[in-house]
Amino acid sequence: MVKTRDYSDIFKAYDIRGEYPKQLDKKFAYELGRAFVMFTQAKDVAVGFDGRASAKLLFEGLTKGLMDQGADVINLGLISTPQCYFSMNQDKYDAGIMITASHEPKNFNGFKLLSKKAKPIYSENGSMDILELIKKGKFESVKKKGKIKKKDWSKEYLNFLVGKFSSNKKLLDKAAEFKLIADQSNGSGDVEVQALQKIFKKMKILNGKVSGSFPGHAPDTTTLENRKKLVVEVKKSKADLGIMFDGDADRVAIIDEKGNYVRPDVILNIFCEDLKRDSTIVYDTRSSLAIKDFCERRGLRGIMSKAGRTYIQDIMLKEKAEIAAEDSGHFFFKEFFCMDSAGIAAIKLLNKLLASEESLSVLAERNSAYHHSGEINFKVKNQSKAFLLVEQAFYDAKKTLFIDGISVYYDDFWFNVRKSNTEDKIIRINAEAKEEIILQNVLKKLNNIMALAK
Repeated sequence: MVKTRDYSDIFKAYDIRGEYPKQLDKKFAYELGRAFVMFTQAKDVAVGFDGRASAKLLFEGLTKGLMDQGADVINLGLISTPQCYFSMNQDKYDAGIMITASHEPKNFNGFKLLSKKAKPIYSENGSMDILELIKKGKFESVKKKGKIKKKDWSKEYLNFLVGKFSSNKKLLDKAAEFKLIADQSNGSGDVEVQALQKIFKKMKILNGKVSGSFPGHAPDTTTLENRKKLVVEVKKSKADLGIMFDGDADRVAIIDEKGNYVRPDVILNIFCEDLKRDSTIVYDTRSSLAIKDFCERRGLRGIMSKAGRTYIQDIMLKEKAEIAAEDSGHFFFKEFFCMDSAGIAAIKLLNKLLASEESLSVLAERNSAYHHSGEINFKVKNQSKAFLLVEQAFYDAKKTLFIDGISVYYDDFWFNVRKSNTEDKIIRINAEAKEEIILQNVLKKLNNIMALAK
């Protein structure tokens, strides 16, 4: 008997992700399909996929595995991840899988596992059990194989997104003259871009053709290099706003009218300006202290979460939060099943700008009070040593938290050091200080520590 490969390295904290075909392939997708049905006991499974070159081959393997294990397959087609969530909440599908590697390079792919109503299945509630079933390689025989049918919720999803725009005629007239530039990153966010087009007649689209080779730039919105063309276009066109979706349109990057990147935690603060007193918001360990300050001033309840959509959604549901944000560009909304939606985030910000006499740069400055490093990545082989060295070097901190990696707080600066949930041997650092010189000194010290741990 051929020994089944151990796929532990591609089962991440909240999804499955790896290099194709080196780490995952059609055979793995087939085995995943069979194990998924055994674990969920699903009678029908909705499956969507993004525009990556390997997506259709993985779809073929996955759906064959699902059907061989007795489940019917609902083919949602080529869609964004938020559209997959939306589709699963339109019908009573037992479970779902989105084939995507989100913002990862073109040679990667993966799977987001979902139970009813698009609730995530992740490391703490089932994906490790599915891994064990794959390792054993003993799949239960079934009397009747499943069938496949196609279902397209694109029209309903488009109407849903367009319905999020203000219906105020004055604001819609203003939108007709508003200069918006949208970078689709050659990803699968077609419907998200179409929704914007319905309102913003002068919108310019960059990299709008879905392509698994991502010819415009890599699909990661957090990288400065990938945002360069959008920044240039915003400045050249004297645009009012630039937005960028990642490969599966669950992340968004925002560029103000001056060509400056506006961090997600600043955008969250802007959104919170319109929340009612006592509303609950959720933010991750990398977010600016400005959020905490803002919550205290406005009477809002702020809750810190570990980074990761599954953790944030769990807290949102438990605490009945209105909105949440991850500093990687994910925004979560109570009105969207507490799931992340780059499209809704873009629409909410545009509604805010249309209703305001202020530009985004002015709104951003009002909601920023500290100097922030942004996320800095280090490839570190000895990660345990890195964390130990950080703890030792900053032993006299005012406060130290271990919610997600290690967060260290002093009177005039703070930082978070955490392992990546999606990339091997990567440590991510976010730091913030009251003064730029303090921030640079902290970053220098942390850089030296990471070098020692390499």
